[in-house]
Amino acid sequence: MNLLLDIARGAAALLVFLFHIRDALVEPLPVLAAMVSFGSLGVPMFFVISGYVISASAEATLRRSETAGSFLKRRFMRIFPPFWLSIVVVVAVPYLVAAVSSLKSGVFEMPDPRFLALTGGDWLGLVTLAKVFGTPDGDLQAAFSPVNSVYWTLAIEFQFYLCMYLALLARRYFHLLIGLVTGASLLLIARPLPLDAGWFIHYWPMFAVGIALQYLLAAGWGVERWVPWRARGLAAAVAGGVFLGVLVLAYRGTLGQVLRGVFPSIELGFAVVCALLLWLAAPSGSALEAHRDRGHPVLRWLLKPAAYLGVISYSVYLLHGKLVQLPAMVVRQVFAPSNPLNPLTCVLLTLALCGLFHLWAEKPFMSKRQRAINEKVLES
Repeated sequence: MNLLLDIARGAAALLVFLFHIRDALVEPLPVLAAMVSFGSLGVPMFFVISGYVISASAEATLRRSETAGSFLKRRFMRIFPPFWLSIVVVVAVPYLVAAVSSLKSGVFEMPDPRFLALTGGDWLGLVTLAKVFGTPDGDLQAAFSPVNSVYWTLAIEFQFYLCMYLALLARRYFHLLIGLVTGASLLLIARPLPLDAGWFIHYWPMFAVGIALQYLLAAGWGVERWVPWRARGLAAAVAGGVFLGVLVLAYRGTLGQVLRGVFPSIELGFAVVCALLLWLAAPSGSALEAHRDRGHPVLRWLLKPAAYLGVISYSVYLLHGKLVQLPAMVVRQVFAPSNPLNPLTCVLLTLALCGLFHLWAEKPFMSKRQRAINEKVLES
């Protein structure tokens, strides 16, 4: 399942990336631009995957009789050091762009980025992710946009970790507490209360979908339980059909209408669809790993980059919107904006830069267990 989850995580990061550069895709790649118009739904995908992975990690913590503190420490190191180092990169980008521009014009124009207007209190709220609370009109992206708008999701993510940590402290009642929080979050959908938009409880149902998927598969309630014969092929075919249906609805611009018509929100609806796809694809996980290791060369060429994208997905998510400015300056000197190679080359070069950031600023803070998992995912 690790390879499957990494492919899904990489797809979510790429979806958000393409959504943020969709204006540059309209002329050279109009079909792709239409399909990624709902690319912000990559965030619910991340929440579902996180719900799955973190609940599995919490269960492992209980089985191994590890402390709740060890669980929180791993999660803290996974989120905060790369996040802090990404701020350094993001702050440096406007000046790097100005320096590269000066090479052509011969004049260095000092940039005036929005983050220069932030106060000391603003920066403290940013680096602690506390800036997510008390946002005007509940616009969480706006609270972080002077530096990097995607940071708001990290605040929600870490609140989720804290909730799991508190439940782990009461080891005997872990499952009861998770169930109570899930029930409370569902009640808030039915009967909304005027709570601060920055609280995790608003997003918990999406995490809960991933948590439910993890327990469902752990209990042996996978597709093969109902379709024992050729379950892998049948489930993969159904998953492919659902995926194609989502792409068609996105291209036609009706995805939001369909999800809103069935679920309380587009985000929760897409989270359920993502969980369904993972549930259907789960029996194919071992087959994917076999193809990656010993399959046809073409399949291996496709699976290895997809797995790598999943491994560096956090770095991609943190930096894509800002780092893309650097390769874009170079690429537009080679390919016209109307040339499909322009955005494709920009994306590939940005992913390469994010890969370097992962190597230098993310991987060193991973636990040995996580590094071993990633190496297994990428091994030949």
